[in-house]
Amino acid sequence: MYPFLELFSARSHTHYFQHTRSFYIFRRVRIIALMLAVLQSAWIFVDQWLLPVDVQWPIAIARLVSSAFFLALFSWWVRPYSRRLALIRLVLLFSALTAFHLFCNAVLILHGYEQSVAGYQFFPFMIICMIAIFPLAIIEVFGITLLLTLVEVMTQFTSGVLGQVIGINTLWLLIVLAIVAGWASVNQLNMLLILYRQATRDSLTGLANRRLVLEQLETDIDACREDKAPLAVLLFDLDKFKGFNDNYGHAAGDIVLKKFADILKKHTRKKLDLPGRFGGEEFLMVLPGMDAEKAASIAAQIGEACREVSVRVPSGEQVGFTTSIGVAVLQKGENQSDLIRRADEALYRAKNSGRDQYVIAD
Repeated sequence: MYPFLELFSARSHTHYFQHTRSFYIFRRVRIIALMLAVLQSAWIFVDQWLLPVDVQWPIAIARLVSSAFFLALFSWWVRPYSRRLALIRLVLLFSALTAFHLFCNAVLILHGYEQSVAGYQFFPFMIICMIAIFPLAIIEVFGITLLLTLVEVMTQFTSGVLGQVIGINTLWLLIVLAIVAGWASVNQLNMLLILYRQATRDSLTGLANRRLVLEQLETDIDACREDKAPLAVLLFDLDKFKGFNDNYGHAAGDIVLKKFADILKKHTRKKLDLPGRFGGEEFLMVLPGMDAEKAASIAAQIGEACREVSVRVPSGEQVGFTTSIGVAVLQKGENQSDLIRRADEALYRAKNSGRDQYVIAD
């Protein structure tokens, strides 16, 4: 059921996958907008050959206006990782094409050319097929399809073919194409989810890998600065882990790493925080919106959870483990490297002070 929910609605996606998908949509919208900006203007010369003289100028002006709009959409470089803006860009792209289609259709109907001009009747089908270009959830595909279908019904009502054979055939073909394009779109989303997990997850613990943690920390730093919100990181090191491996074996060490990953997951705010394996027995947790006091509270809870738990190693023994933690909160003008360096210095002090504790960076 859970994989289906991921495909049904984008609300079930993590905060960090939303960034990836939003940038993916942003990039494709820009490419298509640039192509449409060029094609809309260039097609005026084709219209001079295909269209009757009395409708050439109104449609040429509409093409120039839509071309300028698509060029502006291409130039819109604000917050490429925002899910809300990614969907707004997508809606604007489809809305602009639909508005152009409605205007051209109205001009052709007004002059009595709606059935005698080639090409313009295929606009709804072209627009609906463009859904397949984007990785969308089922509910998003349904919303766009519903919008385009309502526009086609309104167009047929205006032209007087609603309920006639030609109108029913058009709606039927539109819905079939929407199902095919929607299936391709949702399948794209599924493949993107699979590739995202393979590229960003640590195979042993299931947590984010070092690459994802660093990338998303950079993104979260930018977002928190823009929103004027705090951000904290927790850097963990399992105490005397090398000696643990020497005494009980690497298989036992893997069990401890998995158990510690489970503890981190339980103390993570869903779709907000990002715990990851930073390397070996080191872990890093990114806490957007948290100040030093709240971050210290999370560190204390994780330390206590480690002290209370024990794991059964392959030799049959029940053993426990502890962790040392460095806490650092983003300061004004600080970059990613500086933040991690301060967290590492705090972790070093925690280990030198007897381990099994947390220290807040200066």
